[in-house]
Formats: sequence, structure tokens, C-alpha cells
Amino acid sequence: MAVESRAHLYKDMPKNWDQLKNNIWLSDAGAYPVLVVLTFACGMSASYITYCCVKNPDVRITTGKRQQLIRTWE
Repeated sequence: MAVESRAHLYKDMPKNWDQLKNNIWLSDAGAYPVLVVLTFACGMSASYITYCCVKNPDVRITTGKRQQLIRTWE
């Protein structure tokens, strides 16, 4: 297996589109499944957190309901 030089790759935080395309993560095809799994996991966790905040009766987002000790709404 040949080892290719990665000297042309941009290793710092990319600041424009050309640097982003030459970034190490985007230049390696083996990193694409990792990026897909991370994107999927972050999306699923954000949707679950949103679902729990909206549907759970113990979560009180509005200030009127936040100070009540006994739930009078349902």
C-alpha cells in the first residue's frame, strides 16, 4: 500500500472554501462514514431533546407555569 504525502493538505481551521476542500477530514474518503454517523447521531439526539421538551409535562418553559408547585394544567 503506497503512502501518499499529505503536505499539501491544510491542517488548521479552514477560513475559505479552498482551504475547506483541502482539509484532512474532507480529503479522506474513509472519514465520510464517520461524518455521516456523527451527523445522524447529533440530529437524532436534537430531535429527542426537542420532543422531550415539548411533550413532557414536567418541563416548564413558560414563566407562569415555572413557579407553580402543583400542576393545574393538563
